[in-house]
Amino acid sequence: MIKSIVRAIWKVLFKPVVKMLPETKVKRNLIRAGGKIEQRNWWKDKREITFVAPPLPVFTVSDDLKNELNVLSKIEPLLTPSYDFIHKLSHYTATPSTILQPFEIGAAYGLILRYLKNLDFDVIFLAPWLKRGGADLGLLHHIRAQHEKGNRILLITTENASSTWLFKLPKDVVHLNFAEFVFGVQEEIQIELLARLLLQTKAQVIHNINSRLGWEVYKNYGSQYNTMNKKLFSSVFCEDKIANGTWFGYAPAYLPSMNSVISNVFCDTKWYPDSLIQRFKMPSNLFSTIYFPYVGQLSHIYSAKENKPILWANRITAQKRPELLYKIAKAMPEQIFHVYGECEPTFENVLCQLKLLPNVQYFDKYDNFSNLLQEKEYSLFLYTSEYDGLPNVLIEAISKGLPVISYNIGGISELIHQDALLSNQENFNTIIEKIKFLINRPDLLRKTWQYSYEILQNRHSWENFVETLEQIDGYFPKLSRDEFIRLNSNMRILSKPND
Repeated sequence: MIKSIVRAIWKVLFKPVVKMLPETKVKRNLIRAGGKIEQRNWWKDKREITFVAPPLPVFTVSDDLKNELNVLSKIEPLLTPSYDFIHKLSHYTATPSTILQPFEIGAAYGLILRYLKNLDFDVIFLAPWLKRGGADLGLLHHIRAQHEKGNRILLITTENASSTWLFKLPKDVVHLNFAEFVFGVQEEIQIELLARLLLQTKAQVIHNINSRLGWEVYKNYGSQYNTMNKKLFSSVFCEDKIANGTWFGYAPAYLPSMNSVISNVFCDTKWYPDSLIQRFKMPSNLFSTIYFPYVGQLSHIYSAKENKPILWANRITAQKRPELLYKIAKAMPEQIFHVYGECEPTFENVLCQLKLLPNVQYFDKYDNFSNLLQEKEYSLFLYTSEYDGLPNVLIEAISKGLPVISYNIGGISELIHQDALLSNQENFNTIIEKIKFLINRPDLLRKTWQYSYEILQNRHSWENFVETLEQIDGYFPKLSRDEFIRLNSNMRILSKPND
């Protein structure tokens, strides 16, 4: 409205007068200014004044180079042609950003400090997000263990993604959505900001669970943290298949070059640390196996029923091999299968094929595994994943009295009896015969469940989880808060934000 009024006043009152003035520099400047008023580009809306970095050019590498890098990555993991690796290569041809970084750095840091109010935390957890998933459940277990010790806890999530499990945090745990405060800031600056924040806190323990930004901070600033008596911990579980023949994991990408600054690396299996030690010649005392606890009500009643459906409950994605489930269900037309799970868009076609099988019933995603067993009865739980550590869904199935048949991958053999394990090396007909054999031998199936149940009862209790963590040097802060502050009193970086 104001713009329109000013424009009208210029055209009706001032423009005719200016035109009558003699030709001078003043007249030319007035005419130029009036032109901008008429074109409405003289008064920019604040929302329109943005600084947007130009898009990075599309950068790809040839298949031959990818294959060569895959071979070299067996010697040097940092050469794995992951998406991040290819992206970093593209920086050599990227146009420099036009974002006013200095302003955004100060603004982001100031907002973070005002949001937190103080930096008086004992333990800090770094994670990409907090939502449904095995690693996220492990994060909650570690937070609860620290919380029970009376420590003040800060959870920092570093990826721009929703954290749907925040409601599961203890009430006095503080959450900082770091990604929200640094949106649009270059990654190198994000690393510096996060590093400064961690250095300035009074936290004695920092635990990173799958945050890539956290790994970068460890790599660049780990020695400084050690100097300030801060202990660094990380959790790793397994490596992900990111393309055919290409695998990526934080452990092989970061640990070989920085294991001297990390106090301990936690795994939920014995299989994965053994693999890392063998492949990369890492010191064995760097790793600790911390089995995740089962914190629900453990049922000692065997709930499997003969002649009931087979249960398959997982994300419908490449890792879980729904196409293999389709082949198994098609080869066993006499057996009913109940399928639960959220489907990734790229696997909609596989889901459609599953739904077309007359012996498959699909029930969409689920929120609580135990509810599935309250509503229906099953003969067993089938797990077809291509790779994994020790998935929590197997613990949940066994805890509710349901036997498991699974492919022998990762650390699954540490929980499931060998008689109930399938092998990727066996031909498909042999796999089908083994599943049918176990279904027809309920006594043997029950024996495999009893084996797993006893492991779960003894090894996966909450008490055992906490006792194992208590044996890790420095995981629960040793110094009192006053002692830690006094020990580092000569380091200004520990000063309060308002000093």
